[in-house]
Amino acid sequence: MSDDIIIRKANESDLEDVLKLIQMPSIDDGDIMERHDANAVYQSILDDSNYFQIVASTEAEVVGMVTLVIIVQMTHEGSTTAFVDDLIVSDNVNDKDERLNIANELLEFTISLAQEYGCYKTIIDNDYLTELTETASQNFDFIKNKNSFLRI
Repeated sequence: MSDDIIIRKANESDLEDVLKLIQMPSIDDGDIMERHDANAVYQSILDDSNYFQIVASTEAEVVGMVTLVIIVQMTHEGSTTAFVDDLIVSDNVNDKDERLNIANELLEFTISLAQEYGCYKTIIDNDYLTELTETASQNFDFIKNKNSFLRI
C-alpha cells in the first residue's frame, strides 16, 4: 500500500469525501441523497457503537471506504457477526494494483475490528465493484456464496 494512505474510522469531517465516492458513476448511478438527509444518516452511523464507516485517506482526500456493522445475535449464545458492505475505491486511483491494495487494507482493518468485537463470522456483501471485492475477499480466505463472501 502507498505510504501516504491511512486506514481509519471515519469522522464527521469525512462526509464530503464519502459523498464524492458515492457519487461516482459506478456507485448507485452517481445518485446521492439530499445533503440534509446525508448529514442525518452519516451522523447516525457515527453515533452507533456497532456501526462503522471506515475510510482510506490521503492527506488530501478519502480514496476508499467500507461499512462494517456488528450484529449481536440471540443465536450462537449471543455472539456477534460482522456484516461488511459498500467496499468502494475511488475511480481516481487508476492503478489496478493500487486499487486492490487499498481494498485489501480496508478489509484487513475491518476484519481486525470485527475480531475485536468477538465476531465469529464475517459476511461481505457488496453491490459495487464486485470484481475488486471478489479478488480482495479471496486474499482473506472468504468463501464465495452467490454475491456474498463468508469467512468463519
